[in-house]
Amino acid sequence: MKITLKETKKSTAYITAVLSEAEVASEKEHAVDELISTVTVKGFRQGKAPKTIAQDYVDPDKLSNHILGHVLNKIVTQSLKENSLRLLGRPVLENIDSKKNSGWEITLTLPIFPEINATNYKKILPKPKKTKVDPKKEESKEEKIERIYDTLLDKIKFDIPESVIEEETKYSLEKLESQAKTLNLSLESYLKAVKKTLEEVKSEYSKKAEESIKLDLILLEIAKIEKIDSSIEEVKEVAKAGGVPENQFGQLKNVLDRRKTIDILLNLC
Repeated sequence: MKITLKETKKSTAYITAVLSEAEVASEKEHAVDELISTVTVKGFRQGKAPKTIAQDYVDPDKLSNHILGHVLNKIVTQSLKENSLRLLGRPVLENIDSKKNSGWEITLTLPIFPEINATNYKKILPKPKKTKVDPKKEESKEEKIERIYDTLLDKIKFDIPESVIEEETKYSLEKLESQAKTLNLSLESYLKAVKKTLEEVKSEYSKKAEESIKLDLILLEIAKIEKIDSSIEEVKEVAKAGGVPENQFGQLKNVLDRRKTIDILLNLC
């Protein structure tokens, strides 16, 4: 399998992979071997029928999906390794060209972590600010955090993969539709009630998604600069107090690292 990185633009890697006819046949054979264990053939126990018989009972759609899934996983893994890339979101399959006796040519895009320069973050942080109502009174913690966030987003520029923003926007729309259903409303009826069009809501969600993702990545970069790395003991302690299951320890660690990063930023302002 030959993999080529065509270009990298706006934190998206454009990949082309070419498989020979023999490689496609090999992948199909491998997929059949895995799927026949789930096939039941009359006169045999499940998974015990001879391959020459069982393969005729394999669902063609399942076989195609299994082959494609296996191939795409190989392409993504190899592409990331060969080009020293870090995947930020879900790979997007753009096209499969399968001509007779010529194997496959697959094109896909990989949303990758952008390059972020936050080394001068201390210099760009906002100065302490008094409230407009009472000049002698300092702003609240929440107000200070909001100003810090606005400043970081304004001063530290980089691109986010469009596919990642689109996926987050889609998730938010699905959540909104679910909320509308709890009110016995369709999404169209809900939007009419709040006097907004679907395009307006999509635009709002898209902007929020981009800002949220960018902010998370900036904070992650600052955490790396400050060598913030919550220990497994810290994670377990918080998890125990909050009843967080072990399979969510990774997410919890990110939350703890983010809190520590925000504390550093607050102390500098």
